[in-house]
Amino acid sequence: MSGLRSMVLGACLWVGCASSVEDSAGPMAGTPADVTQTPAPGGETPAPQVPATDSRVPPPETSAACSGPDGTARLAWSHDAAWNRTVDFRGLMDADGNTYWTECESSYWVDKDPSLLACQLVSVTPEGTERYRRDLPPPGAWAAHTVEGDQLFVTGRLALLSARDIATGQERWSVSLGAVKDEDPAAHHALRIESLVRSPPYLVALVHDTFGDVGAEDLLVAVRADTGAVAWKVPVPPVHAPLVVDAEGNVYGGASDVLAQRTALFSYTVDGQLRWRTERTGVVEPTAVDGGTLLLGRSELVDAATGASLATLATASAESFYYSLGRSSSPFGRAALQAGELLVLPDMRCATDGCPTTAHPGGTFLYGLDPESGAVRWHRAVGTWPTAPLLTQRGALLLVDRPVNEPCGEYGCTGDDAAIGSFLRELGPDGRELSACALTGKAPYITPPALHRGRVVLGAWTNWDASNDWTQRMSIRAFDLTTPDEPASGGWVSAGGGNARSGQTKPTGGAAQARAAGR
Repeated sequence: MSGLRSMVLGACLWVGCASSVEDSAGPMAGTPADVTQTPAPGGETPAPQVPATDSRVPPPETSAACSGPDGTARLAWSHDAAWNRTVDFRGLMDADGNTYWTECESSYWVDKDPSLLACQLVSVTPEGTERYRRDLPPPGAWAAHTVEGDQLFVTGRLALLSARDIATGQERWSVSLGAVKDEDPAAHHALRIESLVRSPPYLVALVHDTFGDVGAEDLLVAVRADTGAVAWKVPVPPVHAPLVVDAEGNVYGGASDVLAQRTALFSYTVDGQLRWRTERTGVVEPTAVDGGTLLLGRSELVDAATGASLATLATASAESFYYSLGRSSSPFGRAALQAGELLVLPDMRCATDGCPTTAHPGGTFLYGLDPESGAVRWHRAVGTWPTAPLLTQRGALLLVDRPVNEPCGEYGCTGDDAAIGSFLRELGPDGRELSACALTGKAPYITPPALHRGRVVLGAWTNWDASNDWTQRMSIRAFDLTTPDEPASGGWVSAGGGNARSGQTKPTGGAAQARAAGR
């Protein structure tokens, strides 16, 4: 309960700024007042660098995202779990637009040992029709992480990893990674899979010891995705952030010591060979990788091949802090990266050249940064609790946040009875707001967005009062954009539309040629 309570109190500090739906429900010409372009050293404002788009799809400037009346986004379907069930949704969607999450009995309302809480794996079609609801065995605390081909991968207590058929939810194989790390079964209750990423033909898991003493190690484990057989394992310092994987399957991670303000960074090949290891001052874990460039939090761009520094971001700060946007999105940072094209992240106000000079109630801004120098190209104020921005094939960004000049207070932005609602914003690569669509309900939408053919699936936390009920209630809702669109194929966006930051398989054919030509 204490972790969720901290999340609530920390998140309640966030309020924000944006224009009203009436003012920005359709496409906008030119640069609006709330977007500030940063002049180049010569004094001229640089022309926005627009990512390459598919010529068969209209550019984002010609299409408004709002599909409902009066500047709203049309609700396609919604799902609300029972009041006494905890929901874990991580923006997971397969290539056909089917969505996956888990539901478990709440330990607050059910008098059971946590290992005996009943859990189910749930999947719905793009239309919101339930495909199946599959019972999951003890020991509970199951979560659906990622898909690979026709398999879905879930994790549970005691560092269990299970592969499931995506069509039926039936188990294909299961392996105890707790047993791989420690032969003593009594030690497994403290182990969990902190991160799970795809690195074909393997799944790479980070097994973390939650009760580890000083000097304790985590374990990086690769298993074959088709059989669950352990392929390789290497010990690493304790890692608290998700792993990142590039298009070639190389794995990146960072082990931070908050007290010492040091981070040990590392990278391993798809076959478990150490590529490089280095250290940085501060808490600077990898959060995205694309095109040979690795992003470290809000601080630095790094050569993915060597770990050498390429540039310091204008948003870098000597202050190391942690804030949470909800369990499903907080570990992943809030950046969208396409090397050579686009690098954006919502974050606190920075203080270097080109940064905002005026604060607003929430202190949160969306930055467009140069992917080579890290300099600010533009910035705009965004509302409280912004989700991770989702980069689309059209080169637009989808971002969900709260309204502008309405401070939340401690409870004003929490739960179904919040004082203000949420907006789905479509932004151009230069920060222009192309549309701002009101979303159903007042609960904050803070899970990673999943996108398939213009349908965006989001999770809203509907219960935040951890002082009297720590059940993590969630409403999962799907909204339609007016123009069908898909997630971008590069950067951290995973195949199928989720943003579990599990990398991409190496592109082939025309996609590979286009990517090579852009480097």
